[in-house]
Amino acid sequence: MRIGVREAVFSANCFVAAMLALFVSFQLGLERPFWAMATVYITSQPLSGAVRSKAVFRLVGTIVGASAAVVLVPLLVNAPVLLSLALALWVAGCQFISLLDRTPRSYLFMLAGYTAALIGFPAVTHPEAIFEVAVLRAQEIGIGVTCAAIVHAAVWPRSVTALLGTRINTVLNEAESWIADALAPEPPEHADAKRRRLAGDVTELHVMATHVPFDTAAQRPTRAVLTALQDRFVLLLPLVSAVEDRIRSLVQADALPAPVASLIEDIRRWVREPDTAGPAVLVARCEALAAAEPTPDWTGMLLANLLARLRELVEALDTARLVAAQASAPGTPAPERIRALLRERQRRPLHRDYSLALLSAAATVIATLGCCAFWIVTAWPEGAVAAMIAAVVCCFFATMDDPVPAQRGFLTWTAASLPLTAVYLFALLPMVHSFETLTLVLAPALLIAGMLMALPHWYGRMMPMIIGLAGGLALTNNFTADAAGFFNGSIAQLVGVAAAMLATRVFRSLGAGTAVRRLRRAGWRELADLASRPAGGGIVAWQSRMLDRVGLLAARVGDVGEADRDVGMAALRDLRVGVNLTQLAPGTTGDDAAMEALRTDIAAHFRSRGTGPEQSPALLARIDAAIASAVGLPASQTRGERLAALAGLRRNFFPEAAGWEPQREAA
Repeated sequence: MRIGVREAVFSANCFVAAMLALFVSFQLGLERPFWAMATVYITSQPLSGAVRSKAVFRLVGTIVGASAAVVLVPLLVNAPVLLSLALALWVAGCQFISLLDRTPRSYLFMLAGYTAALIGFPAVTHPEAIFEVAVLRAQEIGIGVTCAAIVHAAVWPRSVTALLGTRINTVLNEAESWIADALAPEPPEHADAKRRRLAGDVTELHVMATHVPFDTAAQRPTRAVLTALQDRFVLLLPLVSAVEDRIRSLVQADALPAPVASLIEDIRRWVREPDTAGPAVLVARCEALAAAEPTPDWTGMLLANLLARLRELVEALDTARLVAAQASAPGTPAPERIRALLRERQRRPLHRDYSLALLSAAATVIATLGCCAFWIVTAWPEGAVAAMIAAVVCCFFATMDDPVPAQRGFLTWTAASLPLTAVYLFALLPMVHSFETLTLVLAPALLIAGMLMALPHWYGRMMPMIIGLAGGLALTNNFTADAAGFFNGSIAQLVGVAAAMLATRVFRSLGAGTAVRRLRRAGWRELADLASRPAGGGIVAWQSRMLDRVGLLAARVGDVGEADRDVGMAALRDLRVGVNLTQLAPGTTGDDAAMEALRTDIAAHFRSRGTGPEQSPALLARIDAAIASAVGLPASQTRGERLAALAGLRRNFFPEAAGWEPQREAA
């Protein structure tokens, strides 16, 4: 653990913003100033743009959730069971949408959900004040997020744009290093690690880009530029993997012609040193070598496939470099080629797991209703606290494969906050008679917790500590220390967290291996659909979802068993299969019975994955039959493209199989 200047400044900013929010709330005579103080810490992030975006999402989500509570509570207050069900379903519905969004914007939906619980459940005993409570909640949240945004932007702000520019250059350098390694005659060490890291970095860039519109920088890259850059990196992954596979296969067979080997070396030099050759020259050389009709044997098909992929690789990397330069220097004019690309760019979608989101929502409903049932049956005065805490804790950790360990940590550190809260509540605060003294008394605990919160591995521990401290102190203009209320409220918090843990364990927990298999099955379903439908604009969206899955798989590789270790490479092979399928879709290369039968068999193969063998001799025979059919076509560009795509399919499905031979089909 290392606390440096950056962490100390972040903590000081949080503390100043919290005290400012508390002071403003006191001056305005608001009833629950501690909401504003807690909001500062919940909203604060090391990046100033991230603070502003999270502040906007939190404020809007609070207003939406408060509005829902205002509608539901007066309408159903005389029917406790229906009100409990309505609030639980509202929280679960917002959580479901949030889990499908998977960007920082999802915070808005999550807030809209559990804000309704935070306002609605405590207001059951006095429904006539629900509108006033909702307005106060929105005001306090607004004060908290405004103070956090202002202080973090004014004192040593850390720009998202500057960090994003550095990250873009780092990712581009990683991509170039990986490409150069892939083009080398011998496979280097750690190539798989570079490949997985790049996949995860591209998804990280996508998430960081959502904060850019809220950044403090004077000039920021547009969303179109960032999306176009992500798309270029999306295209590079399957291309480089395909090129590497073809080179290794030809080198092992001692069948790589000297002109092609020279071209590969020149491309590799250009990748490392962009000024050594122009991309247009390299593309022209690829096209000149590919213009010769490939020989109707396996080596000729691999060569045709390799040259096609090399040309695409050069074009994709050159475009990625141009877009990266535009993203890193947003004030410079964009070339016409890039402007055209930006006009054509599409929104990059991410992987969505509807069934898992539904299970998470179900766990939230069960936990919340369980607490409500106990509250109604026992008439426990603090039952509302347990119900709302259960809803909040279910939402907090819903994005994890197995939220229970994190929820257990939340329970532990919430319990750890209780003695500290008791010391403040019964020993220190009774001696405080001015705001200045209050600030001095709170400073030690909050400054230390803030510095630890700036460290990623301590964030999950300090957040429940701070929330527990702020909620337990419940600072208002009229301070009273109620021992019975503190004891009951503390027990209710722990009961709520425990209920969330129990419901999550029963309905929602997944191991990393299960999550890996779910991700792969989602990819197989899409590949089956892709084999059945014509190519179209959806290919970019499909590639983006597949790349996102590669990144999600890579993040879980360290947590799975040996049987699931190769998931990153397997997902990349699936990505390359999809690219080949789009090149063989009806209407792209001419159609015949052999091609239609091949697409049908590939679709059936992916639909049966997980229940049948991964490699089917019948599918290999079908691909060989399609190759034989293509070899018999008249010489043309269509024939060459089909043979190149079929060679790619055969290598991706059966990398260990012997090369295709004409007599294999005859047999």
